[in-house]
Parts: sequence; C-alpha cells; structure tokens
Amino acid sequence: MSISNGAPTHCFMEVIKDTTAKSFKDVFVRRLDSNTKLISDGNPSYGVCARDLGLAHSITLSKDEQAHVTFKWLNILIGNCKKFIDGTYHGREEHKQLYLEEFAYRFNRRHFEMSLVERLLNTCVFASPHPLLRESDSKMALAYET
Repeated sequence: MSISNGAPTHCFMEVIKDTTAKSFKDVFVRRLDSNTKLISDGNPSYGVCARDLGLAHSITLSKDEQAHVTFKWLNILIGNCKKFIDGTYHGREEHKQLYLEEFAYRFNRRHFEMSLVERLLNTCVFASPHPLLRESDSKMALAYET
C-alpha cells in the first residue's frame, strides 16, 4: 500500500504460496520500484528482500507503541477487503487472486467515482489481445485511440 499525506493512495494484493523471502521477492521485483520504502512487522523475509533489492526498510513490531498508528491503514484495507469478499462472493475461494485484483482495482480508482464505468469500458476496448476483432475493426480502434 502507498501512503501519501497520512492516507492510502494505491494498493496491490497477491496470493503467495508461503512467506519465504523468495515468494516476497518475486512479487516485489514485479511491483515495487527502487525508491520504495518498505515498512514491515519484522518478518525476516522482508529484511532479506529489502537488502537484496536495495530498498529502504524499517521495522515496527506489533508490540511497539506506534504499531497501531503505523499499520492503521493496512489493517483497515485488509478488513475492507475481507468484507468485500465475504459480502460479494460469500467467502468463496476458487478465484482468490481475481477477487483481490478486483478489490485493488476499485480501491485504486475510488476517487474517480462517475468516470469509473467509462474508464473500465475504455480499458476493455483497448486491452490486447483482441482475438475477436477483424483487421478492419482493429484499424478503426487504433484510429480512435490516436
């Protein structure tokens, strides 16, 4: 989760098979840039990843007085995601990653409000590949894009 001016701005969530440094590192390499500051709860895997990727890293243990402040928005985000999955999908687990991606998509665009549907349709239209488009349709879509 990215935090700016004390409030969350963006998030991503991924299902991982375990909490080893390799699992975290695979995600971090794809998702984080080099100027990211990692704040963790002291799990050694985060420290290994931060060192290997050259990320700034600070640790706030759950027993620290500041832990509730440091992880406030993360706890809220996780709680909201759990409620979203339970309420919408009634706790089904067969497509966990897709549920997390939908939650993150909505969260990251929560300030777009009225333009959300328009932006989603636009993304669908211009996403690749277009397996059902004929060549003439594809040229028309490209003309619209420019």
